[in-house]
Amino acid sequence: MDYRWAKRLILFFTMTLVVAVHDIQCQEGPGAAIESAGEIIALCEDHEPALLLEKLAELSERPVSINSGDENEIARLFFLTEFQVKVLTDHVKRNGNAASIYELALLPAFDRSLVMLMEPYIDISPAGDNEQFHTGKTTMTLTAATRINDPSEDYASLKTLFRLRHEGHSLSYGLTAENDPGEPFTFRGTWGTDFLSGHVMFDRSGFLRRVIAGDYSLRFGEGLVFNVGNWQGAWLSAPSFMTGRMAVAPYTSTEENRFLRGAACLFGSMTAGAVFFASVNMTDARIILDSDSVPVGVSNLVNGGVHVSSSSLEARNSLTESIAGMHLTCSGEKVRGGFTSSATWFSLPFIPDMTKPWNINSFSGSRLLNMSADIKAGTGSLLFFAEAGCSWPGSWAAIGGLRAKPSGRVTLNMMVRHFSADYYAFHSGAFRAGSGSSNETGMAASLHIEVARHLFMSAGADHYRIPGPRYRSSSSSYGNRIEIKGEYLPGDDLALRLTYTYSSREYDLPVETGIADSEVSGRRGISMIFSVDPAERIRLTTRASACSTSPAGEKGYMLCQDFSFSLRTQPLTIWLRHALCTSDGYDSRLYAWENDLHYSYSVPALYGECSRSCVMVSWKPAGRIEIRGKYVGTVSASGIERELRNEFRLQARVVF
Repeated sequence: MDYRWAKRLILFFTMTLVVAVHDIQCQEGPGAAIESAGEIIALCEDHEPALLLEKLAELSERPVSINSGDENEIARLFFLTEFQVKVLTDHVKRNGNAASIYELALLPAFDRSLVMLMEPYIDISPAGDNEQFHTGKTTMTLTAATRINDPSEDYASLKTLFRLRHEGHSLSYGLTAENDPGEPFTFRGTWGTDFLSGHVMFDRSGFLRRVIAGDYSLRFGEGLVFNVGNWQGAWLSAPSFMTGRMAVAPYTSTEENRFLRGAACLFGSMTAGAVFFASVNMTDARIILDSDSVPVGVSNLVNGGVHVSSSSLEARNSLTESIAGMHLTCSGEKVRGGFTSSATWFSLPFIPDMTKPWNINSFSGSRLLNMSADIKAGTGSLLFFAEAGCSWPGSWAAIGGLRAKPSGRVTLNMMVRHFSADYYAFHSGAFRAGSGSSNETGMAASLHIEVARHLFMSAGADHYRIPGPRYRSSSSSYGNRIEIKGEYLPGDDLALRLTYTYSSREYDLPVETGIADSEVSGRRGISMIFSVDPAERIRLTTRASACSTSPAGEKGYMLCQDFSFSLRTQPLTIWLRHALCTSDGYDSRLYAWENDLHYSYSVPALYGECSRSCVMVSWKPAGRIEIRGKYVGTVSASGIERELRNEFRLQARVVF
């Protein structure tokens, strides 16, 4: 094995330490939001990281003013539950301004791990001191990216993205336009860009609280029917398995197929009121043609949103989805309940290929009705949540759990779930191990303990059964997941995290004829993250990861060094990274979250013999203007041959 990658890492790490010991004058250091976002995304890689990072980026851009005491303002922390939002609001109104984050950790339904997750996205300065934009804020962002010498791409072209967002006290609006690489910019039968999304939102106090026209997303209950962009996915070490607060929000992501387009109205409030919504949206689907090439149905939906090949162009906006529904909610002092109902019509019926075992329980037809009821109850020391739903055609699903805090240093989460194999919901987002909305039964639990001052331990486990056939499993199968994490956080300038993960799942063995036997495929991983600020507002982050798979016996190792600093005399911030990886194959791949442009994310999978270097620069020529540029070079080795792939990204952003 070639160990030159290890020598390069040692040399790089030594150089960064030498530079760090000098007193480099800095103006702005990298925030803890980067580490927090990276940790969340690394554990939720299959659950819409683009939408998640956009929400986190917005919070980093405009932190939540905790001491405002405004329920809608605090509810922008989308990962908080309704009860937690109410606790924070009542605390500020009754006791005045919060003095520190440690004060928040003592409140009912809060603990140290949750507060540390909140810290990068909140502002605890006195109310009124943090109001920079009194008449609203408008942000325009233009991003362009291109790849060079990438053998995995059949084309080399630009990816462009334009965003316009205005947030006012009562009126907000936004526009998103995107072209993936290879997609033409033309007005012939299109909007110019391949994907165009926009919204207008009117938000005020009164009986008619909120109106959204255009593209929007919904989140009700525990997400059995609606929960676009569920933040936690299946994160076992999350502070709570409970979903966040009920939300009727504008849609600003670039995911082209999972959103509603039409209008939504909120009467009353989020805790006691009614939401009525209607949507007519076109989505990508695989068309089925008859002998005369006339569309008669669709076999399945298509995700991704890249339209460059003939098959993807045929699937583009080929199916119209029409939805109408409502959500009713009411609450008492310790109990809050809701009811959701929606009807869906498709322009073409679903006709799945029943010759494939994993399609036996797939949705068929062109009509769908969903109904669910949800409840949240309890006090600070014990919170209970549950939701049950059903679909016609189809069956039922249910999810329920509790969050207990027997002492100030211990938090316990438990949750059970059952999704029938023929339960159907196209916009769901409940806690689950897989990425679908059905065909899973499981139980999960997690424990968070403050072992000693600055030392925290978290452990989570999930055991689940897949009762019906699924891809690579022609019969019922089982799976397990375990996460153990230790954190030592003595101060803002030093952090050490150790994480162990294990996952296993039954899969079919390859056979030519007959019934396939199954085997259990497992993956173990361990990772270490060490962050330190050796000088004022400078950060060094070292990451090391290793994994192994069974029964294949593949192994993978990754070492990664980050270095970031800002200049005092110039409005310039620089991020540097060098990562080295060696693995036996793709199954032993390792992920390394890296800094990226605003509203972008990068979680590359590294495998084989490779190295990856990144340089990103942020320049702010004026207080409300920022230009970012990023270069990424990836070197892959195959025997004695080496291949270099380059990627360039450029972004301009104006806030006024």
